[in-house]
Amino acid sequence: MIIDAAASEAERVALADADFDRLDRLLAELDNDEAMIVEELDGFLAALACAPEPIGADDYLPEVFGLGRAGIEAPPGNAGPGELVSLVRRHARAVAAALDAGGFAPVLAYDERGAPDGSAWAVGFLRAVELMPESWEAMLAEKEFGDVLDAIEALAATLDDEPGARPMPRREREALIDTMIADLGDIHEFFRPYRRAGTAPQALRVSTVRREKPKVGRNEPCPCGSGRKYKVCCGRGPRVEVN
Repeated sequence: MIIDAAASEAERVALADADFDRLDRLLAELDNDEAMIVEELDGFLAALACAPEPIGADDYLPEVFGLGRAGIEAPPGNAGPGELVSLVRRHARAVAAALDAGGFAPVLAYDERGAPDGSAWAVGFLRAVELMPESWEAMLAEKEFGDVLDAIEALAATLDDEPGARPMPRREREALIDTMIADLGDIHEFFRPYRRAGTAPQALRVSTVRREKPKVGRNEPCPCGSGRKYKVCCGRGPRVEVN
């Protein structure tokens, strides 16, 4: 659960494409191999927004900038005062709000053929899981939720493929992304009562959360009733081009 100080009206506006481009450049200017890229950041923030433990910017920003737990320093580069911090916090609020409203669509990288990647998103998600492992282990111990990280872990594993290794077929990757997005909704719902109670699963027992809606694949009709496929309607998020 992401907590943040009161924000102005402008600070509550979700990032536009130009903002994502600017965020991408500012993160690159950190010149730190441990700093996140935009796709990875989106997955990281999604996991934080799902989890029950409250976490503020002072705790998650060092991870974003690749500083570990050393604390936040003014990000280097050509950013104006706090510009990078402001963009990340704006996106964190937008991700949390979209998940709460049931309208979240991930920011994924796409190659020159228009194929989604998803591996960095999955890596970012798992980086957040590692910050609070006990709550996630409690979820995985539930029979109906023991598989909810499988697709995410499978996609994350492809990021470290050796040069020359056979790439994952596009259909297989897209199927994993479909599952990853559907599982994210289940994860968010599992932790919802704990977020409301302000406690973690290991500290409070609540009725078992069950999946009430079937998973919606990216190529299936959008549940909003538009008649379009989910991936080009409510499931369509901003794109980050892979160079």
